[in-house]
Amino acid sequence: MVTILRIEIGSTANQIYLNMFLLNRGPELSSKTKFVPSQRFSGMQVIDSKGMLVGNVKDVSVNFKEKSLAFLVTTRNRTELDVPWDDVMSVEDVLLLKKEIELPGTSDDKGTESVNPLTVQALLICPSCGASAPGHAKFCPKCGHNLR
Repeated sequence: MVTILRIEIGSTANQIYLNMFLLNRGPELSSKTKFVPSQRFSGMQVIDSKGMLVGNVKDVSVNFKEKSLAFLVTTRNRTELDVPWDDVMSVEDVLLLKKEIELPGTSDDKGTESVNPLTVQALLICPSCGASAPGHAKFCPKCGHNLR
């Protein structure tokens, strides 16, 4: 049996690898939905479209009436902000937003942005499985090993 993989001009390497993976594994994989636990997002950095750090994800909120999701974000100036799922461009190692977020209290009288020292949040590495966890975690999100 001969299988032909069609590669279009302008395809990224990730698209090509995904097509090869789905081709080799069969159509049953492409129809499955992958669910992700909400704990995976906790502590994740949120970056706006200008590349500025907005804050860190505190929790995932659900609106059952409108059937929508939002991320509860603790901002750099220690306020909380709801970011709707529609404003999210990508979720990988960080949460990348589609638009710029103007945080209240980050501008001075001259209209220029004040410089706040960047707070680095520590990551813990699980000694059992090697997975990374937010600095405030007590247990590994992957295997449940006690991190304290």
